[in-house]
Amino acid sequence: MTGPRESRPSVKHLTDIDIAKILALGKVLIPCREIATVMKCGKSAVQHTLATYVFETFQGHNPRREYQRKTTKREDRYIERALKQNDSLPLRDITNIIGLPISERTVRRRRSEAGLGSYIAAEKPGLRPENVKRRMEWALKYKDWTIEDWKRVIWSDESSIWIGVSPRRQWVIRPPAERLNRKYVKKTFKSAQVKVMVWACFTGERLGPLIVCDEGGIGAAEYEDILYDGLFSLVDDLLESPEDPETIQVAEENTFLFMQDNAPCHKATGILEFLEENHVPRMEWPPQSPDLNPIENLWTDLKTRFHKRFLELFNHPSKSLEARYRYGEVLQEVWYSQGMELVDALISSMPRRCQAVIEAKGGWTGY
Repeated sequence: MTGPRESRPSVKHLTDIDIAKILALGKVLIPCREIATVMKCGKSAVQHTLATYVFETFQGHNPRREYQRKTTKREDRYIERALKQNDSLPLRDITNIIGLPISERTVRRRRSEAGLGSYIAAEKPGLRPENVKRRMEWALKYKDWTIEDWKRVIWSDESSIWIGVSPRRQWVIRPPAERLNRKYVKKTFKSAQVKVMVWACFTGERLGPLIVCDEGGIGAAEYEDILYDGLFSLVDDLLESPEDPETIQVAEENTFLFMQDNAPCHKATGILEFLEENHVPRMEWPPQSPDLNPIENLWTDLKTRFHKRFLELFNHPSKSLEARYRYGEVLQEVWYSQGMELVDALISSMPRRCQAVIEAKGGWTGY
């Protein structure tokens, strides 16, 4: 185990006196490293000074050039207003709109001085006034629920998995000239785009099944089959008789509450009747509210872990039936390997999600 690294001296601007001292020390053949230690500067600064100046002829170096500010305070305020009014345009276009004899670099400096930056816009579903109202009503209805209340909700959703496509930006640490080294390149496979649709559900007590859907999308008929295979198997587990023969389990209306979003196949009349006939109590879900469904976070985790397994097991995506079947097996393997730690954290977040909607007056939240 190596000891702590020696702290590096901070970069400093050398004054004429500093340069004269370095030249004097160099004149008596003091090593550059020792001079740097005495002067509290970098060794390269010492080497540059000794190579640039001569002790006998040094009379001072030229002071740094002072650049005159190209804009007045009034123009600075005008630039700031232009930046805020055209926040979705490239900086080049904003510079042209401003119309002053300044460069894009100057506008970038004024943007920084105004405390503004350039960021990727957050993507959120569009919210009509009626959507905002229903989100607010939903949050107020459930704001006082306890964690135990949230644990009995069966959360469900579908998601598309693009095979061979990383769900996250990939950052690498590499040498400057190694950009195209295979070790550091994020590989894409646009010639063979393969998508697998999955459905899953879970509660605060356990993960439900992950169903790999057939190609061609999900209609009401396909969704009913998914509920038979996925939802009802989880419900059977939740209502399973206890091992103790003297204990009686009574299934009440409050034993669980099924959550599904407002996708067309979910809201089909036949599906709603099907759930009612099978005595499945359903949570009314506010439109455009993926931020309130914790399974969205499980999808992110699943896609990340599946992509890692894909890179370990496969060379490239394939559209063959055999490959799709294997992808489904790996997806289920990854899903069931998910521990309950993340699930517990997501269920615990539900009171905070409700509060965030209330504070946003029904608008978007950070979830």
